Amino acid sequence: MFRSTRFLVSLMAAILLSSTLAATARAQQQPAPLVDLNQTLLERWIAVIPALLSLSKSSTAPQNDAEARPHMDRICAEAGFDGYDQCAQVIGYVGMIVSACDRRTQSFGDPVFVMRRHLARLRANTRMPAAKREQAVAEVEKILAEMPDSFPEAHIALMNANRARIFAALGLN
Repeated sequence: MFRSTRFLVSLMAAILLSSTLAATARAQQQPAPLVDLNQTLLERWIAVIPALLSLSKSSTAPQNDAEARPHMDRICAEAGFDGYDQCAQVIGYVGMIVSACDRRTQSFGDPVFVMRRHLARLRANTRMPAAKREQAVAEVEKILAEMPDSFPEAHIALMNANRARIFAALGLN
């Protein structure tokens, strides 16, 4: 269950970030900006995630962005976000850190380090067909190009300090 929920959060992060952060990064011709994560924004994330997970599991789950937007606007406003864009950025940012959770220690780490390690494994994988490996390497390199060099240690520490509440919001406890 942990793996599938982590995947769902990562997928939600990628979807939400694709329109806001990637557009900003392209416009500025630099890596996507970091969210200034603090306890207040993390509290709001903790409030939003159970509602999003519930919505995604409902029989009336939105099937596209247009259907999802009114739900997201409402859920984000109820959690105290300034608006959809801030909410999407925080969900995506925290989702990236969640995706770097070490299952063995159940602690959060730097997603950039995890992506670089994954890239090294891909490059070293001689069992994967060359064309498929090159495509996978290119995809990971593209993601890394839009990420900062590293995530602030204070953000990782904040996530680890709130680990139990984060796992509860994700339904992992």
